[in-house]
Amino acid sequence: MLVLAACAVLAGARSFTAIAEHARDVGAGVLVELADRLAIDPEHAALVVPHESTIRRLLQQLDPAALEAARGSWTSAQLGTRPTGVDRPRREQRPVWALDGKTVRGARTPDGLPHLVSVIDQASGVVLAQTQVPAKAAELTAAVTVLSGLDLHGVVVTADALHTQRTHADYLYERGGHYVMTVKANQPGLLARLRRIPWSAVGPCTQQRARGHGRIETRTISVVALDPCPDGGGEFFPHAAQAIRVIRRRRPLRPGGRWRVVTVYAITSLGGADADPALLAGWIRGHWGIENRLHWVRDVSFDEDRSAVRTGAGPQTMAALRNLAITALRLDGVTNIAAALRHHARDASRALHTYKIT
Repeated sequence: MLVLAACAVLAGARSFTAIAEHARDVGAGVLVELADRLAIDPEHAALVVPHESTIRRLLQQLDPAALEAARGSWTSAQLGTRPTGVDRPRREQRPVWALDGKTVRGARTPDGLPHLVSVIDQASGVVLAQTQVPAKAAELTAAVTVLSGLDLHGVVVTADALHTQRTHADYLYERGGHYVMTVKANQPGLLARLRRIPWSAVGPCTQQRARGHGRIETRTISVVALDPCPDGGGEFFPHAAQAIRVIRRRRPLRPGGRWRVVTVYAITSLGGADADPALLAGWIRGHWGIENRLHWVRDVSFDEDRSAVRTGAGPQTMAALRNLAITALRLDGVTNIAAALRHHARDASRALHTYKIT
C-alpha cells in the first residue's frame, strides 16, 4: 500500500481520496509488476487493490519516525551511487545542507498547525531528513532532532537567523560539522559587533552580477577573519572563523525601476583556506534553495498549504511522500516538477522506474 501511495503522489495525487482513485485505476498493474520484481507468482499472491478507507487508516496510523528513517535510508543509498565530483577543487566537494522549517497551513490539529523542519542537499535539491514539531516556536529544538540521524562529519549546514544559536554551533562542532549562519536582530549584540567591523578597510572581496526573472542584481561580498578579533573584543561566536557581509543591490528591469539595497551579515566556522568569499556567497544564496526547490514546490505543485489532511500522522506522512517524490525526481535530473508529475500520471509504470523498483 505504501508503494501504491508513493506512486500516486508521484503522479500528482494530493489527498487520500486521490491516492485511492489512482490505486483503483492502475493499482492492479503496479501490484503485478511488484510481484514480478519480488519473484512472487501473481496467481498465489493477494493482489487486491486496497479500498480508500484502508489506505486512509494506514497513512494516518503509520509511525512517522519509521517512515522518515526508511525514506532517508533510500535517499542516502541513491546519493551513494552518484558521481563524487572528484574533478572539482577539494573545498568545493564538501557537502552543503540547508536547514529550514515550513508550516502546513491547512492541517489544523488540536496542537495547532504542524510545522515541518527539513534538511536538503544544496547541490542536488534532495530531501535528507524531516521532522515535525507542534508550532514554529519549537523549530529551535527540532534542529538537533532532524540532524541527529545524519552523518555531519565534514558537512556545512546553512541556516537562517533563527538558528544562529550558540548551542547549535557547539552541536555541529562536536559532531564534526561546520556552519554558515545569517545574523539578524534576534542576536542584537552579535549583529552590532558585525556592523562595527571596519568593512570599508576590508573592501570588497568579490562581486557577482545576475540578470533574470525580470530584475538585475549585484552582490558585493566582503569577508574578514575573526582571529585575531577585528574589533578587539572577546569571542565573537562559538567556533566562528570568518565574518561575512553581503550587499545586495536589486532593480527591476522595467522602466523607472529603482534600486533596492539589502545588507546581510553572516558567520562561518570555516577558515579562509576552506571557504573563499565566492564559495561562501554561493552557499548563502544557495540556502534559499530550500524555499524554491522544496517549500514552493510542495505548496504549488502539490497544493500542500490547502491540504485538509490533519488526523493522526496524516500531515507528516503526506509530506514525507511528497518529499520522496521530489527527491526521486531531483535524482533523475528533473527541473520542472509539475511537468514530471503529469508525465508520471500518463503511465503508471514510470513511477516504479523512477523509484528504482523496476
